[in-house]
Amino acid sequence: MMTVQKPVISDAEEEQQGGHRPEEVFGAVSSVAAQLEAIERFVARRFDEISMEINATSQQVDMAEEGIIKRFSEILEVLHAISYKGGGNTPANAGVELDAVVEMTEQAANRILDAADRITGRLHMGGDWCDEAQRQNTLDEINRDVEEIFMACSFQDITGQRIRKTLENLQLIEDRLGTALSKMGIKVEGTADTACELERQAASQDDVDALFSAGRSSAESAG
Repeated sequence: MMTVQKPVISDAEEEQQGGHRPEEVFGAVSSVAAQLEAIERFVARRFDEISMEINATSQQVDMAEEGIIKRFSEILEVLHAISYKGGGNTPANAGVELDAVVEMTEQAANRILDAADRITGRLHMGGDWCDEAQRQNTLDEINRDVEEIFMACSFQDITGQRIRKTLENLQLIEDRLGTALSKMGIKVEGTADTACELERQAASQDDVDALFSAGRSSAESAG
């Protein structure tokens, strides 16, 4: 955790600066820094979870495609929805949806890391905290960067929806494949264990909302 050296000022200088005690200012800065670390830990954990979801979904796609194209003309049409590499305009386009999730995740990561770098740089500028106007301006900038992190983290709602839609499409594909194979007397094993494992690993929306609420409260108190 980063450490900011507190400047030493007299009581008279403290009164001239508007009555804000350095301990209060640095307490607010420390609170923002602690919240930033919590956000970074959450984002790293959420990225890992999304990667696991994407990998599991990709494995389902690979298992569905293997060896079926050579045998069933009806199944070829279904597999086209999985492997299509176009512009993402078809209603059941699992491959493009997963590509979009990866791209959105990368964009959110860059926004979060850029905001974190700006906050870190401002926290190291200890001399600016002695001037009340500069101090308030710096705190306002930190608050804006914290809000930028919150907005970037909203990607998890959108990507979650797209992943759920992709899984629904894959379930539809699996049902159609199962029906076609059943007509030929081939029994298909389910994949319920994989779905249950992903559900246990995923962060709940309540966890996300609680983290964001705590972060906003911390940012408001710092301002």
